[in-house]
Amino acid sequence: MPNIIATLAVLAWPIVSVFLYKKYSTLTATFWTIFGAYMFLPMKVAFVLPIIPNITKQNVAAYCVLIGCFVIKKVHFRLPPTFATKSLVVIGLFISTFTVLTNLSPVFTGVRLKPGLSPKDIISMTIQMAFTLTPFVLAALLVRDLKDGIKVLRLTAIAGLIYSPLMVIEVVMSPQLHTWIYGFFPHSFGQQMRFGGYRPVVFMGHGLLVANFAVVTLLATTGLWKAKQKIFVMPMIFYVLWSLLMLIICKSVGAWLLGILGFLLLTFLPSRLSTLGAYLLASAVFFYPILAIFNYIPHDKLLELAALFGPEKAGSLGFRFHNEEVMVAHGQERILFGWGGWDRNRIDGVVTDGYWIIKFSQFGLLGYLVFLGLPMLAVKNGQALLGKTKNRTLKQVIATYCVIIAMLMVDQIPNASQHNWVFFLYGAAVGLFANARKQKKVRQLKTPNIQTSLNPAHGQ
Repeated sequence: MPNIIATLAVLAWPIVSVFLYKKYSTLTATFWTIFGAYMFLPMKVAFVLPIIPNITKQNVAAYCVLIGCFVIKKVHFRLPPTFATKSLVVIGLFISTFTVLTNLSPVFTGVRLKPGLSPKDIISMTIQMAFTLTPFVLAALLVRDLKDGIKVLRLTAIAGLIYSPLMVIEVVMSPQLHTWIYGFFPHSFGQQMRFGGYRPVVFMGHGLLVANFAVVTLLATTGLWKAKQKIFVMPMIFYVLWSLLMLIICKSVGAWLLGILGFLLLTFLPSRLSTLGAYLLASAVFFYPILAIFNYIPHDKLLELAALFGPEKAGSLGFRFHNEEVMVAHGQERILFGWGGWDRNRIDGVVTDGYWIIKFSQFGLLGYLVFLGLPMLAVKNGQALLGKTKNRTLKQVIATYCVIIAMLMVDQIPNASQHNWVFFLYGAAVGLFANARKQKKVRQLKTPNIQTSLNPAHGQ
């Protein structure tokens, strides 16, 4: 059970966020309000409220950034740039209405009869969707230029450095920080033991989530290094190697593969090719439901690859594939708007690990389009922008964001790690790419046509 410190930590976060917004820029304060809550607040602590969603570590961050941006900093609200991203955000806000209205009847999913949704669920589900999209919308609003884009990468790298001593402590002494400070362990302790030792959990709830965070901080640090940007006074290669070490001690094979692949793309390939690789990976994830529905996923080949890391890893992946196949069949029965919440989307006895199958079964293909379409659009826009700019720093920053987003998307197939800080990074990329493209168009409009101005017939 959570202790009093856990309760006070969640209740005190608004005070922390007010301090951040009073002391720092809007972008910096918003970053640390979202990332800080995810990094340090306790898991499974929720204040139950009528109709509106419970106050959890992620929802309290959404409350805080909305107040910080629009009340303290007086930011003028607008939807994200580009018609496509605006459309997906609007669809996301209305999808709950269609999901509820098509799920008013009870459903039996193997063991028990689950009640139908009611019209009041439209309110709570829509508000929760708004909280989910808030980090994306605010980041797209606040990241206006290359300087802001670099700042987000730098802050992400610093977040990894701040977390690294806590990760080392748990690898050496076992994952106990959440228990020591908040009074309970948030997950199965046995799942945090790998390769004869411990993997860090800290305050994120599971070692896989810490490993995913380590992947992103490594790639952000690597991207800054390649873009010739600094974090602190020491040479950047030191921070890159330290981030690589932090990924290794996470003892997660999937994260190792994603982190090393992203590191190699950013380190050894030109930005054009690394962005292309990110685009291909993101596209494969985006079309994954279609491939799964028509049974085009090479499960046998993937199991053979997993077996290289031991029979335990192959068994775990096979278990996930089996459960995924059952859930895909269930999701097809409500393929457009999904089954909704309250566990209606789950077949009793089936374990759902992947974020994609959870959202597909909850909100159907239309909901999936929102949750995975937003990062796909970011990568697509980044690739389009890359071919139109000659700024080397901007090219490397574009490649870094695209590779980070692609690796995050791939992780949503086996795991559910797309939390609010991830949506913030998606939004930062969307804002950077849209504004960089807009600024380029403005410069082109201001540049005189030399050939026309020298033409003797001009003006006659």
